[in-house]
Amino acid sequence: MKRLILIRHAKSSWKYNVSDINRPLSNRGYNDIFIMSEILRNLKVKFDICFSSPAKRALDTGNSFLKNLDLNKDLKLITKSLLYDFEGTNTLNLIKNINKDFNSVLIFSHNNTCSNLLNHFSNYSNIDVPTCGITIFEFDVSLWKEIEKGECKYYFPKNFK
Repeated sequence: MKRLILIRHAKSSWKYNVSDINRPLSNRGYNDIFIMSEILRNLKVKFDICFSSPAKRALDTGNSFLKNLDLNKDLKLITKSLLYDFEGTNTLNLIKNINKDFNSVLIFSHNNTCSNLLNHFSNYSNIDVPTCGITIFEFDVSLWKEIEKGECKYYFPKNFK
């Protein structure tokens, strides 16, 4: 079995005149990270490796989640430029090529990637993953390249405020 945890970065701030890749998180974003990392902790979902888009808002979301989860200190966030993706095609390619030894993978990504992959991998349709939304997929396969449709659960911040 393979498990994919896909998290959309937390709410970003438009207060600063910076490039898209350098946009920071807003206060609401950090508040949502605290709430949603507790949800993930309570679900007791384990993962073997974590990837993130190189965008500041995704990296800050990922690093804050890992800090709040207080997991294995050796688990580091790995930046992958392919994850700076707003459709999901590059992210899907990255997922399909994950080493078979990793059974549970956590990825911090963007809109529309998260929404498109939720609709691609599940029987849900027309669901938009909000900022800091968590989707958890389980696939009954042994290789990442074999994943198609899977079981999916999702958790969105508005349901926990």
